[in-house]
Amino acid sequence: MSKQIQNVWVDADSCPVQNEIVEVCSSFCVTPKFVATVNHYSPDKLDQNWTFLDHGSQSVDLYIINHSMAGDLVVSQDLSLAVLLTSKGVYVITPRGKLVKEDEANTIMEQKHIRQQTMKRSRKWKGPSAFTKADREHFRGQLEKMLSQIEGFQ
Repeated sequence: MSKQIQNVWVDADSCPVQNEIVEVCSSFCVTPKFVATVNHYSPDKLDQNWTFLDHGSQSVDLYIINHSMAGDLVVSQDLSLAVLLTSKGVYVITPRGKLVKEDEANTIMEQKHIRQQTMKRSRKWKGPSAFTKADREHFRGQLEKMLSQIEGFQ
């Protein structure tokens, strides 16, 4: 039995797949809720469902944590946020199309700790690889799959 996702939240400050989210969600009659800080404001975003918050280090994360509910879907590349959300039954997918699962929490946090320690010592850390067309297509396919039948991802 599949479960329909009621809300799609987007951590929109640095989300490279905003257009794909709008297109896929519209085909499922779901209106995504974009959340960003005011430094990402533009008048053309007012025709969509955007919430703009004061600039703060975790303002978008806190808003999404406080407003999302079990069964909702969040698009975010912030894996620390993902760990908090999956523990309350929220589905999280990255812009590269990876579903974050609750049982990955320890690994995610250990990797974050190692990354922080490495940065303290060497002040260098290699970031993610460049975002590609293939990443964009993979995300689109995964989002379509999740919105059409959430059971396959549990």
